Amino acid sequence: MNISRGTSRRTSRGISAKIAMIGLAAILSITPLAYSSASTAAAAASSSTTQSNIKLVFNGQEYSPSSAPLLHKGAFYLPLRDIGELLGSVVFWNAKDHSVTMTYPNRIVKVKLNASSATVNEAAVKLNAPVIVRNGRTFVPIRFFSEAIGAGVEWNAAKKTVSLSQQPIYVKGGSVNTTIWLNKNTGDVYFAYPFETKPKRIGQLNTDIKELASINVYSMPGTQQSYVLTVEDNYGEPHVHTNVYTALMNGDEIIRQSKAYYFQRYEKNAVFDHDGNAVLTDGKLLSIVDAEGQIVEEYDLPQLTGKDENHSVLAAGSSYLLIRPNLSGHLTLIDLKDNSATLLYQQFLSGQEREYAELNDVPYHGDQLVFLGENVDGSLQFENRSPFNANNQKYTFKLN
Repeated sequence: MNISRGTSRRTSRGISAKIAMIGLAAILSITPLAYSSASTAAAAASSSTTQSNIKLVFNGQEYSPSSAPLLHKGAFYLPLRDIGELLGSVVFWNAKDHSVTMTYPNRIVKVKLNASSATVNEAAVKLNAPVIVRNGRTFVPIRFFSEAIGAGVEWNAAKKTVSLSQQPIYVKGGSVNTTIWLNKNTGDVYFAYPFETKPKRIGQLNTDIKELASINVYSMPGTQQSYVLTVEDNYGEPHVHTNVYTALMNGDEIIRQSKAYYFQRYEKNAVFDHDGNAVLTDGKLLSIVDAEGQIVEEYDLPQLTGKDENHSVLAAGSSYLLIRPNLSGHLTLIDLKDNSATLLYQQFLSGQEREYAELNDVPYHGDQLVFLGENVDGSLQFENRSPFNANNQKYTFKLN
């Protein structure tokens, strides 16, 4: 066992508060816009378009778009990106046919630039306001795109406010070139790859969403059609409960899933092990699963730590596990050669830092050690996020 120390300037302090806004989270990919200079100049010169001093409210909360709503011939407009983020949809521009497409579970809306009609799920719909270009950006009519996916729109002339209301049914997320939606009421999952394609229903998660939910999707290394989905639902007052749902997707279906519950302290579980297999846990049983859903390894976490608690899995290496019992809170290294357990704070900390790790219970029990990653020589890098000073101590641990 080898331990070395170093010092670095602290970059963050404490535990960040979780914030999740339904329908406004995750990554939104937008194809770069391209127009002829002539058409752009002509559009920008239109005297019928004005920059409005209009407030935009979404589900009772004021929303600040990247550009203020435009008023054009009696209709209010927003940029593509804003309307997509606001409604939890994917909106993108196709430069080849000058069309705008918006995708959403069970809904695809398409309209061409300056057209008088659009299609909603391939059915023709007459437009009262066309898509326009102003200063090189595409603007879409707020009312049409909102109502096309079931959102309500109201105009209050006295308050100069456009109000949108949308039942928060879906949680949206994604990653590079992918988009995913979770129906909070039914657990149905819709997936789009590439991001602009029609969303497909890939299955149902056994979820019971309480409050602040977010969803993410991760491509399994070395595969083309396997992904790991994670849903985190933070709830209660003051948000001390977290349910974590993890699922393995292969092709167009969900083939495995798990749920873990954490009280007060929650650290994101590892998504993949050192070989790129999926990491699924219910807090007590850790399952390492390959892309086809076959179990590669399983570990009884309470047996390994001697703590009958739910555990976070911070890393699954070739010869080790890094896990943290949720209630006692001490980061534990499991050497898989002999299943021995090492409490890392006892290796690294002394004085008041060690006393804090052993006795502190606010905001939760345990140490403030953070795993930074594995070095090229196989040693493990950690940092202590000290509650006493701004200088975080770094530590290196090497298995024998």
